[in-house]
Amino acid sequence: MPEMKPSLEVNDNSLGNSFRFQRCGWPGDSDKWHFHPEYELHQIVRTSGKLFIGDNVLTFRPGSLFLIGPYTPHNFVSDARSGAMVPERDLILQFRKEWIEASANVLTELRQLRPAFDEAVFGVEYGGETQQAVYGLMNGIDTQEPLERLISFMRIIDHLKQCRRKTVLGTSRYFIDMRTASLRRFNKVVDYIHEHIEEDVAMEAAANLVGMSYKMFSRWFMECTGIGFRRYVIKTRINKSCEYLFSTSRSIQEICYLVGFNNVSNYNRLFRQVIGVTPSEFRRKSQEAQEYDFPLEGFAAA
Repeated sequence: MPEMKPSLEVNDNSLGNSFRFQRCGWPGDSDKWHFHPEYELHQIVRTSGKLFIGDNVLTFRPGSLFLIGPYTPHNFVSDARSGAMVPERDLILQFRKEWIEASANVLTELRQLRPAFDEAVFGVEYGGETQQAVYGLMNGIDTQEPLERLISFMRIIDHLKQCRRKTVLGTSRYFIDMRTASLRRFNKVVDYIHEHIEEDVAMEAAANLVGMSYKMFSRWFMECTGIGFRRYVIKTRINKSCEYLFSTSRSIQEICYLVGFNNVSNYNRLFRQVIGVTPSEFRRKSQEAQEYDFPLEGFAAA
């Protein structure tokens, strides 16, 4: 099972490029619950599976295209058979918000691209013709000269801005306060939740962990996540149970207790509230998603 504790991913930009491009196979070093300060444009080339992002669980397939905002925890879990190696599963572009803002301040024409980044604070999924257009640009970007790369990057962002078939993925934001001290506190709390996911997760214990009073902690946590501590714990447990449902054959009753719920009926009710379907429906739909055909040129179900 993938590690659910979000870890900070540090990217090397020592070459001085304005953005970073990668072709990534699966499994790989970043196949874990992680976050980073860069925006990430992520396109799936091979396999279907589940994207765990913030407090959402989504299905991906070849061609799926996502723009993920800074400091948003995420993980892509493929449904490939156990032990399989999938070369070049993903095409990834990472870039800093500061670079975009600085460029827009100098080149007025770039300001029209800002809405594409503003809406990606929560993550965005792009559909339709945008998937194929972006793939055509990303797939050759690592063979281009520096100026050509930059032009291709701007064209990619322009496609995202003009896309009519897009879905904003979340309604609450992680890490609203980007100061290092606040990030350290938040990570301590998240670590505590995941380390005790099968047990009682008490807000008072979490508050003591970061040196806050109960009342102050409650207000601070709401500001960081947009939801209360108890609701966050429930969503974390449901998120973890989705991974079990998707990638194991464990029974629903067993999964219920593995993620800290004390009765199956309560687990089923809360799962439907958060995900929109029952655990059994989620598992069935996940299995059905693996049977889709993906006709887009350049993509394969692998």
